[in-house]
Amino acid sequence: MDISLSTWRVLGLSVATTYIGLGTFALTCPVLAAKGFGLYPHSSPSTSSSMAPPGSNANPTKSSTSPPEHANADVANHAAAVTTSMALLGARDLSIGIALTKFGVDGKLQDMGILILAGMVLCAVDVYEIWCLRGPGWGAAFAAGAGMWLGIGIGLVQV
Repeated sequence: MDISLSTWRVLGLSVATTYIGLGTFALTCPVLAAKGFGLYPHSSPSTSSSMAPPGSNANPTKSSTSPPEHANADVANHAAAVTTSMALLGARDLSIGIALTKFGVDGKLQDMGILILAGMVLCAVDVYEIWCLRGPGWGAAFAAGAGMWLGIGIGLVQV
């Protein structure tokens, strides 16, 4: 059974839409996006105070006393690094999605496929990190999504 060119175009545009959605999400809600990857930053340094329960990330000591100053600085630095990383990932995804959309509008289906396949390197790293940080359940879900994109990319290259 052959799949029509218009169907391949729609499949490619669905990948573009997903990239744009993920990019927008990471740019507008970096903390929530980071939690999807298994990173748990605090929304601001002020939330990482001595009010945190003992043994938590915000209070890494096992005692009920306030954490040492360096612990609060480490948490604040971690939160800043995570939100910066999410902004970079969001910009990456948004730019890939825009390029895929342009290829789709112009009818350059093979170019769409090549870009999707090139993005598989990024997807593989994302899946690996999510698998390590969130476990096999989440990792398998993201791997299944990447597998669908891989199939779409291969199909578009062969059109």
